[in-house]
Amino acid sequence: MMKRSFFGIFKPKLEYDVIDDIKGEPLVVSPQKKITLFIDQAYEKISDVALKVGDSVKRGQKLALTPGSDRYALAGRSGRIAGISPFIGISGEPKTAVDIDLSDEGRQEDDADFKNSSKPPTLKNARDFLEGLPGKPEFDVFSDPGKSIRAIVVIGVDADLYGVANQYFVKNNIISIKTGIDILRKITGVLDVVLVVPQHLVQTAGTAGAIVKTVDSRYPAAHPRLIMRHFQEEAVRGGAAAGKKSDFAVFNAESVATLGAAYNTGRLPLEKTLLFVSKDGNKRLASVLIGTPLKDVLNAFGETLNQGDRVIFGGPMTGVSVYSDQHPVTADTDTIIIQDSSQIMEQPGTPCINCGECVRVCPTNVPVNLLIRFLEAGQYEEAAGQYDLYSCIDCGFCAYVCESRIPIFQYIKLAKHTLDRMNAAEVTHA
Repeated sequence: MMKRSFFGIFKPKLEYDVIDDIKGEPLVVSPQKKITLFIDQAYEKISDVALKVGDSVKRGQKLALTPGSDRYALAGRSGRIAGISPFIGISGEPKTAVDIDLSDEGRQEDDADFKNSSKPPTLKNARDFLEGLPGKPEFDVFSDPGKSIRAIVVIGVDADLYGVANQYFVKNNIISIKTGIDILRKITGVLDVVLVVPQHLVQTAGTAGAIVKTVDSRYPAAHPRLIMRHFQEEAVRGGAAAGKKSDFAVFNAESVATLGAAYNTGRLPLEKTLLFVSKDGNKRLASVLIGTPLKDVLNAFGETLNQGDRVIFGGPMTGVSVYSDQHPVTADTDTIIIQDSSQIMEQPGTPCINCGECVRVCPTNVPVNLLIRFLEAGQYEEAAGQYDLYSCIDCGFCAYVCESRIPIFQYIKLAKHTLDRMNAAEVTHA
């Protein structure tokens, strides 16, 4: 699938995977002993946290550190809280990990809060209960007075190579997507909805009751930020009002389908559809409860980890390595890749040779060869101000073609996260 030219005369031809090539229905993977949920919020003192070790938890219950907080996780099984601990994300983002012991899983009981508040569907109950669904739908954009939403964009393609979760929902759950689209129109008042799909799913997508647009099959055409750039450009050409931060709200197909299913049934669907890629390159779909440890996924597929093997959560271009078989599946885990140690190439650590390959393949024309010099030196503000750091869409193409194998993508992600934290701290203390 990945083809690279010999002397760099042509851009590498990277083709997205097609859902029709993935055989079989998703394998249902159930957690064995526990689930671990991440809340995107840190705490200063454990005594201030509303959740307590030993508390019983119902299926579908919203778990927040403080009552009424808009940062929460949704419990996919009944059980008892076995642990609450700080967790640092890949880029240093502070989170809280909540472990739920499933030893009493036989006594399943559904939490009724969402069901009781979901009739009729409103933007408030969507924000209060649905932002932890698979695909991580976000509703804050509709409440931002600085944004005038002209259309909702539902992305039925997958951002990284190997990913097929959104294609799967367009192909197999188009009725739930249509229901979700109808509900989004009702609760937001935004009537224009665009469904973006690959060419082979156009006919199926046509039944969703939305405007259908297609994207090219070559990477990174299906990257959400690149798609949104095209929509913004179309809006400008169409005479959109100036001075607005955003004209579009973006959801992926999985989140819209699960949203539709949630309101249809009054029950929160918390199983994540993902692609599992084994060491031998075999690709299989799985339906995994959010919070399930990696170890249980490996056992379900009969895969073992040996010294030096690598586990990647996400696709081959933008995925990240995890270092424990207890790391859980999250609401945005679309792919898990297992690499045998013999397949992993060493990083030589060669300095940039200024070959220009990264600049040539960049879809947004960032001067990556200059940008990386500032990032390596930790001069993030200069990188943002002088060399278009925030124009980068995080597609990872530059790192793929780098002759020196510099981890450019990771440098960029770290820089953005660091600057965002610095800016947030300045606002807080202003």
